Amino acid sequence: MTAPAPRRHLFAKTSVLVCTVTAMALAGCTSPTGSLPALAEMEAAPYQVAAGDKIHVAIQELEDASGDYVVEETGTISMPYVKTMPVAGLSYREIEQGIAGRLLSQGILVGEPVVNVRPIELRPFYVTGEVNRPGEFPYRHGMTVLAALSAAGGYTYRASTGKVSITRSVDGRDIIAKATETTPIQPGDRIQVFERWF
Repeated sequence: MTAPAPRRHLFAKTSVLVCTVTAMALAGCTSPTGSLPALAEMEAAPYQVAAGDKIHVAIQELEDASGDYVVEETGTISMPYVKTMPVAGLSYREIEQGIAGRLLSQGILVGEPVVNVRPIELRPFYVTGEVNRPGEFPYRHGMTVLAALSAAGGYTYRASTGKVSITRSVDGRDIIAKATETTPIQPGDRIQVFERWF
């Protein structure tokens, strides 16, 4: 038996209303990191040294120039023979090549100078948002997002767990991307934990 017209009209309006509410609910449940690119997409470049990093420089045949150096706020290090050298924004390999190039151009060494640069103490990372102890923390080699969150006291009860955003300086500009708890972090990263959308 065919339903009366008014009832069909009411059924249609109800269906539209249910669909609209469902769509709004789904939109409201979307993760705050949903529109961000994955961090893997911006990890192609090697780590770049920045102000505050402490590095060790070893130069074969120049022991008095070998040692630990802190990258100044100007982005430079000062060392014997090489004097003041800009290193901020460079990889360890690029710093090695720069030092070797200066030693050659000044006639201090000949042939192929052997220079090795490695990290000693790198700048801290930061955790903000829904963690129990937000703030600045010392970086340790091989840290993941989970280790960073543990250093910050773990999630609060309001936190959206599992995914975070990371702001990272790449080639002098800030890039924001999404990451999971297993994602490796780098010195200077700013990790944000979002509030859960109820």
